[in-house]
Amino acid sequence: MKVNIKGSPEDLIKRCKGCSHCIFEDILTPKQRMIKVLKYKIPKNHVHRSIIEQICGKNYDEVCPMKYAVMRAFCDDRTATQLGVVKNYVWDLGKKYHKKIEYQQALKDWTKSQNLGRNVIESYAKRYDEIWQLGIREVKEDDEIIQKQVLTADLIYEMVIAKTRTYREVLALLKTLIVEHKERDAI
Repeated sequence: MKVNIKGSPEDLIKRCKGCSHCIFEDILTPKQRMIKVLKYKIPKNHVHRSIIEQICGKNYDEVCPMKYAVMRAFCDDRTATQLGVVKNYVWDLGKKYHKKIEYQQALKDWTKSQNLGRNVIESYAKRYDEIWQLGIREVKEDDEIIQKQVLTADLIYEMVIAKTRTYREVLALLKTLIVEHKERDAI
């Protein structure tokens, strides 16, 4: 890829040739997609490759500069996963309304406060946070105790948009799993 010092569009990291769409083109700003970001060190608190692969879901074996840019662009897995989960919401809204829905419009709807069936005003984003927290487990990795998300992006999405009864049952199940994790001393 040709690099132009003046910052032309040729400097932007683009999706892999094998991908017809790249969610990271929607998520990352042009500044975050500049080739020069690949020279930066990956921050200690960054999006992990497993999360990136869940969000992307394509070309696992192919070198993808976009994925390397993502590792340097976000502050954490939670934020990146939620932005990736909204990708699924884009598709669902498109099917529901029989038209193409832009990512920014879906994100706006995702964060809109409304009654989602529990007779409380909440947003899908608030539900996401609730599910995300219930999926966190403390695990031992390299003699260090870290927090790790045990739920996948797709599963979190399904839980967040679930009907009221299902959502309540999911919350109860996740809370029970936390207790059982601690009882097993799973660290």
